[in-house]
Amino acid sequence: MNGFIRHSSDADGQEHAAVRTFARPATARDRLASAAKLGTTAALLLALAGCAGAPASGGSPTAATTPATTTAPATSAPTAAAVSCPESPSQGPWGDVIADEQITDAFGSYCRTALDPDSAAAQFDAATVDLESLETYGFTLDEAEAAQSVALRYVAELGLDSSRLDDYSTADTVWFETVKESFTPSAQSYLSPLVESFGLRDSGVIMTQSLPSPLGRDGGPRATSTELAVDRIFAAPGLDRQTPVLVVSTTFSTAYSATDAAIVDAAIRDERGTSNLTEDSLRTTTPTLFDGNDDEGLLLTGGFNVGFGAGEMSRIEYVGTAWVLATGDQNLRVDAFEPEVEPSMRPPMRG
Repeated sequence: MNGFIRHSSDADGQEHAAVRTFARPATARDRLASAAKLGTTAALLLALAGCAGAPASGGSPTAATTPATTTAPATSAPTAAAVSCPESPSQGPWGDVIADEQITDAFGSYCRTALDPDSAAAQFDAATVDLESLETYGFTLDEAEAAQSVALRYVAELGLDSSRLDDYSTADTVWFETVKESFTPSAQSYLSPLVESFGLRDSGVIMTQSLPSPLGRDGGPRATSTELAVDRIFAAPGLDRQTPVLVVSTTFSTAYSATDAAIVDAAIRDERGTSNLTEDSLRTTTPTLFDGNDDEGLLLTGGFNVGFGAGEMSRIEYVGTAWVLATGDQNLRVDAFEPEVEPSMRPPMRG
């Protein structure tokens, strides 16, 4: 039950699926052995809850006001190198992830990352498991451990580091088609129309659309640090309030390097149509974005809930997320998302 649908970029610029076990190759582990460690039903329930997203600067529009991106695929498709990213003095450690593959796209080259199986975050801790709820809904401790492995892989490798993290040239629906085998048939049937109507971000599937496009392309990871944790593992009724799901509730804190100009552009982009931020107002409220130092960066904090159906711990039945994107010093909130779901099913917020 440790299988996971691994995604890599093909010649058409899409992420295609291939089954991969949770164990990392020894060669990658050897290269990074000295690296230090740094400290749906939720999405499906959005359909019942009005698919509401919480904007960063006033207002509370529903996802229906935020259409999916429909632009054509990029003319220069991303390609993946056959080997893991090369080491250099400027690369690593990056928290709870390690180098996976070098990706080249229209913007340049970056290192795609994968969950570090030796990180503290990847270790199973039975203390995080609500045994009473598992017993009530017919799940086992072994299933909880298997679900955690797949959930953390999903969060690290797709939720926070997909090809669409900062490249919005591929339509939401087109991208989702390339990864849909990570989800059960029932999850696909619910998520596909949500993604078509509201987009990947506002359906809670992955982080996308709100970050600067592009982030850094210096050969290293787009995130300078990714810290993950399992908040709790519990069982609960699913979308139909009858079929049980096993939920792995995770938190994350991810730091991105970005120029001040890119942060300003992302802050005033105002896709949701609710912000009144302007360059002039930011010069007054956040003068450090105009000091020419480019040392603010961005910090994304939040959580993913990833759920699994009975007897199926390798494909996802449920996914939802809540997050806040702010400058590194927390002085400016760039964007935020929190689905309107039943409180016990709401993803936790880190920090």
